[in-house]
Amino acid sequence: MKHSKSRRTTLTLPEECLELAERIARERHLNLSSVVGEALQRGLWEEEQAQRSEAIRHAYSKAFAGFSAAELLLLDGIVSEKLPPEKHLREKRRIGNGASRARK
Repeated sequence: MKHSKSRRTTLTLPEECLELAERIARERHLNLSSVVGEALQRGLWEEEQAQRSEAIRHAYSKAFAGFSAAELLLLDGIVSEKLPPEKHLREKRRIGNGASRARK
């Protein structure tokens, strides 16, 4: 663990967590603060990664919300075939309806 500035504080921890941390400290010949600090740092890093992943997933969902499942497969490169003709017809109808409404 990379050492940086330290501050003293008092924490109230669940008994089972404290016992496990003490056991690990004994086994690794470290002090309790080092073990708890390392575990906390690891947990906070994982939480930060989970938040980043969720933000990316949300941005992806928002950016591609208008695409059908088949279109998403094409975009992802999973399917290299053209979309079925009925899909194209539905798209043309939707575009045509919008254009005719705009003229009215």
